[in-house]
Amino acid sequence: MNSHCSYCNYKFEKEPGYFFGAMFVSYGVAVLEGLLTYFCIRPFFDSNFDLWMFPIIAFVLLSLTFFNIRFSRMIWIYMFKNYSN
Repeated sequence: MNSHCSYCNYKFEKEPGYFFGAMFVSYGVAVLEGLLTYFCIRPFFDSNFDLWMFPIIAFVLLSLTFFNIRFSRMIWIYMFKNYSN
């Protein structure tokens, strides 16, 4: 990808630290995924709180980590997109 537009010289790269806020979005997405995983696996266990749920939830969260990074950055970019143009 080019760093600047060849026609209008617009800079495509964001400033350093721009995606710092995407970490908070990623945290919220991970909490939502953890809760959804809990409610999906809850019917398969006898009690509401079983220690075997933690490894399953951890496995789901770890397996979705790379998806969450890109997804949270995409959400962060679209939160600050200028829709007036």
